[in-house]
Parts: sequence; C-alpha cells; structure tokens
Amino acid sequence: MDKNRKIVVSILILLVLSSVLAIIDISLTMQGSGRDGYRLRSPETGPGVGIVRVYGPIAIDTAGGGPFGVSYGSDAIVQRLDDLARDPRIKAVLVRINSPGGTVAATQEIYDKIMRLRKDNIVVVASMGELAASGGYYVASACNYIMANHGTITGSIGVIAVSPNLKGLFEKLGIRMNVIKSGRYKDLLASYRDLGAEERELIQEIIDSSYKKFLADVSLGRNIPMPEIEPVADGRVMSGETAMKHRLVDELGSFESALAKARALAKLPDDSPVYDEVTNPFERVLMSLQGAKSGVDIRLDRQTLYNLPAVEYRYQP
Repeated sequence: MDKNRKIVVSILILLVLSSVLAIIDISLTMQGSGRDGYRLRSPETGPGVGIVRVYGPIAIDTAGGGPFGVSYGSDAIVQRLDDLARDPRIKAVLVRINSPGGTVAATQEIYDKIMRLRKDNIVVVASMGELAASGGYYVASACNYIMANHGTITGSIGVIAVSPNLKGLFEKLGIRMNVIKSGRYKDLLASYRDLGAEERELIQEIIDSSYKKFLADVSLGRNIPMPEIEPVADGRVMSGETAMKHRLVDELGSFESALAKARALAKLPDDSPVYDEVTNPFERVLMSLQGAKSGVDIRLDRQTLYNLPAVEYRYQP
C-alpha cells in the first residue's frame, strides 16, 4: 500500500471511530449519564441551570462558521445565551470562562447579551477557570455573581493594539514597499514604516474610548464606582484571591461550587437538572482547531487586508 493510500485509509478509520464515539456520547447524554455529570438531560426534566462556555480567544467568526457550518465564535456564544433565555426551563445560567480575552466588539456583544438575561430575571453566575483576563473578565463582570479559583489568572483590565515595526529588517534586506492609498492614514500601523505622531494619537483615541467603555461596563455589572476600579485597572493581572480583595470577584470556588451558587441564587433544588451543550468528541476536535486559528485569522485580515489595528481586550503574557 503506497503512502497516499495509507493516509486516506487512516482518515476514514478516524472518521468512523469519531462517528461511533459521537453516537455513544449523545446516547449517554440523552440518558443524563454523561462522563462529567453535567450533560443535557431529557426534555421532560424541569427548571434548571444552563451552561455556556467561553473558551479561548473571543472573536467573531469571520469565516462565517467553522467546519461543516459549525460556528464557535462570539456569535455562537450569543446564540447559545439567546436560546437559553427563551427556554422556560432555564432559571439560571452558568458561564464557564477560560479565556485571555479578545476583540472589542465581540466581547461587548457577549457582555450585552448577559446583561439582558439579568434584566429578564435570569440569574447568571460566572465560573473562572485557569484564565479569565481582560475580555474574559469583561464577560464575567456582566454576571450577577463571579466565582474564581485561587489560582485563576484574571484582571488585566485594559485595551491593547499591537503592530510590529519591521522597517529596520526591511532596510537590511533591501525590501521596499510600493504603496498607493486613498488617504494619508490608510496604511495606519503598517509594519514597513515608523508610526507618526498624529497616527499614534488616532490609535490612542480608539484605545482610550474602548478603555472608558470597559471601565463603565465593569462598574455597571459589578455595581462598583469607577474610582474604586481604576487603581487596579492598569492592565495588571492577579490571582483569584487578590481579585476578590479588590471586589472584582465575589467568592473562591470550583465549577461545582459555582453551579451550586447558581442553583441557590435561582432558588432551585440541589438536584435540579443541568443543561449543558452537547458536543461529541469529533466536534470537540473541530472546535479546538477552529478556536486555535480564529484569533490569527482576525489579526491577519485586519493587518494585511485593511491595515487596521487589532484593538483587543487581550491579556499579553
């Protein structure tokens, strides 16, 4: 068997195994006996808690949907929240966050949707995983209650726009760019030249405006005056324990603790059902692949096609 035929056979075997695992996974899910104990139960069950997961960089899915038309960007998260809001069984929503942040508009859309759920008297609790920084914290701040682990990295309240300056490298390699543009600022933050003073002011204006919006929304969601937030809203990251001292987090605890809190705030029984998103193993692989490239795609589109700065609520380690 030649090399190409072996590759094709391997792919076919992987697809068959993934399909079998998907059938088993969905079967267990519908029986309420999934591996993690937080799977979707049968439609006949009563009032409960819906789960929403915000994992990885937060961005609108510019590709218009992932593989097989499945979307994993902020649009999908907003749609999930909307579906839960319309479901009469959902009395509380638990937002599980493990994200370094993301683009400004995508993060704001998720924040706004969570705030609308709160106005509809649906309790929303945030559960922070390893990382809920910058835009990840922005999303959490919209929730009624925030629970973090001791070791959660959070905070990083701020806005950033990054663009490499490769002028020196281009000169060393003898590379020159031919630029034809419609206006003086059209190649703003181009990597082949220095950034001018007026251009820097334009970008700073965008950063300052987005930052003020960030602070105002955190203040509204957390019910904390802006002057009390500003001293720690300088881009610093902190542990969950430190964030609680600054009132950015309400309590320390695990996912299970956050689930119990959501039930308690919604006055649900301790054994009330949990409505999680159904994803089979093959779909999870597709999700991870789509999530891994989404942030790169957005940055590439803006920088190379439109020469716009990638202004983001993003934790930069």
